[in-house]
Amino acid sequence: MTEHTVSPLDESDAALPTLKPSLAAGAVVDAHDPGYSQPSDPLSRARLEDWQDHKFGIIMHWGIYTSQGLGDSWTLCRSRDEEMMLLPSGFQGDDDGWEEQYKSARTEFTGQDYDPEDWAALARAAGAKYLVFTSKHHDGFNMFDTAHSDFKVTAEDVPLGRDVLAETFEAFRAQGLETGVYFSKADWNHPGYWSPEGTTVDRFHNYDAAAEPERWQSFVDFTQAQIEELLTGYGPVNVLWLDAGWVFAPFEPIDIDRIATRARELQPGILVVDREVHGPNEDYRTPEQRIPDHRPSYPWESCVTLSENWTSLSPDEQAKDPREVVDMLVKVVARGGNLLLGVGPDPTGAIPPSIRAALEVIGAWLSEFGPALYGTRAVTEGLVVGNGLAESWEDGGTTWWLTETPAKTGTPGRLNLLTLDGPVSGLSIPLDRSVGSVDALGGAEVAEWNQDADGFLSVTLSESGEGLEGRPAEASDASAEDAALGARGVVVYFR
Repeated sequence: MTEHTVSPLDESDAALPTLKPSLAAGAVVDAHDPGYSQPSDPLSRARLEDWQDHKFGIIMHWGIYTSQGLGDSWTLCRSRDEEMMLLPSGFQGDDDGWEEQYKSARTEFTGQDYDPEDWAALARAAGAKYLVFTSKHHDGFNMFDTAHSDFKVTAEDVPLGRDVLAETFEAFRAQGLETGVYFSKADWNHPGYWSPEGTTVDRFHNYDAAAEPERWQSFVDFTQAQIEELLTGYGPVNVLWLDAGWVFAPFEPIDIDRIATRARELQPGILVVDREVHGPNEDYRTPEQRIPDHRPSYPWESCVTLSENWTSLSPDEQAKDPREVVDMLVKVVARGGNLLLGVGPDPTGAIPPSIRAALEVIGAWLSEFGPALYGTRAVTEGLVVGNGLAESWEDGGTTWWLTETPAKTGTPGRLNLLTLDGPVSGLSIPLDRSVGSVDALGGAEVAEWNQDADGFLSVTLSESGEGLEGRPAEASDASAEDAALGARGVVVYFR
């Protein structure tokens, strides 16, 4: 563990947070975990169920860090105890000099190629159901037209001069996606967090807040006022996604209970996610750059980047292999979670070709296999006899990932099975429910199926010879197998 070093400024008796190693902005605090509790607000509980149906979302990062070839604002953090906090290799000055140079980059932030309609159409084509957009990262630069700071995208000295958040939300909603707002609770530009008179040594506030309560209160008021702006001036917001998980009481109290209560007053049913601060204001949990190796017992969302960065550092940004993303998505959903895929514009605002191509492939895959993921839950215990709560089933050397579509009034439930092991001849699986019919996904057809008296289901598959959505494989440059990424699916409908 990397612990916050007590400096001469830390004269209060407040407990100091303990940091844990991380490549992520939010997952940096070891906080007491009282266990997960469902939202107390009935509208938020209902929204949470809907959110769990979505399974796949996009988180977009963009800011003045991008125009400097940086993936985020962590180079401003002066503790330098993680690689992402190191000063750029070409910079020769000190910490103060870097902060000045970093912030002055706003005057060169043009973003002339940013087209939110293009991004929104691509996200929809990729199969995403919701967006989380970064309104403000830890550096304090606002990607919206806040009235409470001049360090913003619409300031006179920022050539971009557009309310990026407003344009983006409008475009994504027009494509049918829900919209959530990322907001950092820390603000390294606000004098109530990093005092100009203080000595900044890490990510935390740099003065004795107990000795200067008015200064700290000015920051609390500022934070609450900005969140209120976001929830009153930007249309329907489904999620308030709060980052900077080290900002919590008693060391850095911002009255999170008031923020959450007010958020639900302004946006009834909103989900509040106070990341990594476990308790009543964390409606779902957000493991970052990883997938849990077991099934969590609470609602959750893995946030993972499509490339190596949270945004695109250049037009040549290289996306991960779409097969890797599909593999993550299937495992996440089988374990009961959502996948929030991190992307972002390049310094000009454009979509790098590699990012576009990867999202298009993912979308083509979801157009075929989405019915086995959207609206599903992790399988209930006992559905697959002898398999317990396991999210996969091994059959003849093939791994099948399992999801369950719950029964609804007038509609029986179903079991969905996906394999990424390539074309397969079929499967056998013991079930505790009576099967009514069986279908196949991904360039295959059900040749025959049978369920014996003990509930054991046997399915034989044959290749259809057609591409996704019924197109002959030779009709496009990408074959059906390329588009399916080697996957096959079986849908079992119960009586």
